[in-house]
Amino acid sequence: MKRLLIPLLVLCLVALAVPAFAQVELGISYTPVPGGQGSGGAGNTQVDSITGFHVAYRWTVLYLSWDSLAMPASLIENMTGYWDDATNQYIAGPYLPGFLNLYDAGLELMLRPFLLYAEVGANNIYVYQNAGGGSFGANLRLGAGLRFNWWGLNLSGTAVFPSFALLTDTLKKLASSETSNAALKTIGDNLVPSLNLTFYF
Repeated sequence: MKRLLIPLLVLCLVALAVPAFAQVELGISYTPVPGGQGSGGAGNTQVDSITGFHVAYRWTVLYLSWDSLAMPASLIENMTGYWDDATNQYIAGPYLPGFLNLYDAGLELMLRPFLLYAEVGANNIYVYQNAGGGSFGANLRLGAGLRFNWWGLNLSGTAVFPSFALLTDTLKKLASSETSNAALKTIGDNLVPSLNLTFYF
């Protein structure tokens, strides 16, 4: 019985310590639309920015987040369009609003007031009234910012890839001196900046 008490005591102490190291975040973000991508063919409208919503959980340095970006119809049309090899024609996506969901896991280092984070994860496009979501892709997120007690500001960059295979291949190229420059260029060309306002609980 005494042997059982020691592991139970350790487990209770860990359970009590978790809230001290864990934290929940809620926030909103502002993302400028890359040039030329915010204009839609069907509606002929120009969109300059995207509003996003942020939920995250941090435990020590482990960081889990879900960001949902409210995509206007013109961007959904551009992002879901594809080239049909059978007919040799470009097929435009549906002209409907939707959400780009980013599900990420990574590390966050916080040396107040400074914070740095890096994450990888999956992304999925949900199209309104169009049979739910599309296929999953992959993304890489890097960010840095400042935290002021219960709120903070940070700047992040998100690179979206159509598949995990392409993301993994790009990250592998970083390890080689011969291909690292090309991999950094691929990541840099795809990084979309966002300004994030975060509230800590």
